[in-house]
Amino acid sequence: MLSRYIVGGRLDPPFQPTKTRPYILSRMVDIDGLRAIGSKRIVSDTFTMSHDVEFFAISLKADIITSADYWSLMVDGRLIINHVYCKDYGEGLYFQVAHPVKGGKEFEFEFSTESDECKRIEVSYHFLTDPDFNLSLNGTVDPSYYLDPLPESIEPINLLVENDPCVAPVVWNPHISVKSAEGWCKSVGITADFSNQLDAANYITEALTFLLNHCCGFGRMLAENQMQILIKKINGANGYFDPAKEQIVINKQYNFKDANKVAEIEYEVRQKSSPHKLRTFIHEVGHWLHFHSIGKEQFLRYSSLDPDHYGNRTILAQADEIYIANHLSQYATKWFPIEFIPEVYTARVTGIDIDPKIWEWYLQYGGYECSN
Repeated sequence: MLSRYIVGGRLDPPFQPTKTRPYILSRMVDIDGLRAIGSKRIVSDTFTMSHDVEFFAISLKADIITSADYWSLMVDGRLIINHVYCKDYGEGLYFQVAHPVKGGKEFEFEFSTESDECKRIEVSYHFLTDPDFNLSLNGTVDPSYYLDPLPESIEPINLLVENDPCVAPVVWNPHISVKSAEGWCKSVGITADFSNQLDAANYITEALTFLLNHCCGFGRMLAENQMQILIKKINGANGYFDPAKEQIVINKQYNFKDANKVAEIEYEVRQKSSPHKLRTFIHEVGHWLHFHSIGKEQFLRYSSLDPDHYGNRTILAQADEIYIANHLSQYATKWFPIEFIPEVYTARVTGIDIDPKIWEWYLQYGGYECSN
């Protein structure tokens, strides 16, 4: 027996376990980003176990390490871990004792942060159980315990005022939560799902405000036609307009923080028509406006003119293709006239001078005209 004994093994005293089967369950605690730096937040994860367990270790890893963050854990009303500042216990924090916990007793994990960043905390709980059952966990993460003030209620914006909102400018301020940004969109009749990304939410609400203030008539189009906005992971493109669902989709992986740099570089090489940081979303709105200006049937007919969409073939004569590339952008020659229209709209609304021949084509294919 002594030859098989490992000194310092998991079953050494003072662990004193009575159960024999190791069982690990994991939880993910997500924390939304916040713009109000210095506002303290506590996110709690409360759950119960289906059977009796012996709890002997915990593993924890945060994807973003912020030195001031700390976490605590209570089990059945007893404080097991209090204000631990280490956010990387990937191999486990062992308690040197097996805590017996009856089935149905409550675990409460709390993570405190003053950072404005989105975070994901992965927590694994190490148990010993009896061998004849499968352990299950019941409970939900509660991200709603914020110590900072909740955003004020949002007053709906009247988009059908006589002179259009761009005469009385709409004020934009960065949102402190994704829910606030989605609520603002709802106030102007837009259905938005920002996929829990605050950078995306602020980028898009800033772009919508810009259009309300710079394109008279845009507000009325919003009031008269449904706009849906979705943030999700897509391959290749920064975004697209889906005419079947009448939905604007923006890539979840788009570099929202450095959008100004991306736009400037692509404009300098004549790939895109505007260096404005909000260009990507404005371009997709150009599709949406075109669709609702000419109607679904005509939009789909124009979509079918180009024989290979983003390929090298086009209905344009070579001289016209070169002209558009030189006087607007290279991208505007792809899938003509579907990509041409939003490229002209984006340039026009962001203050880029439009060549008369380019503008003539724009009107010919039904591009939307701001009333100002």
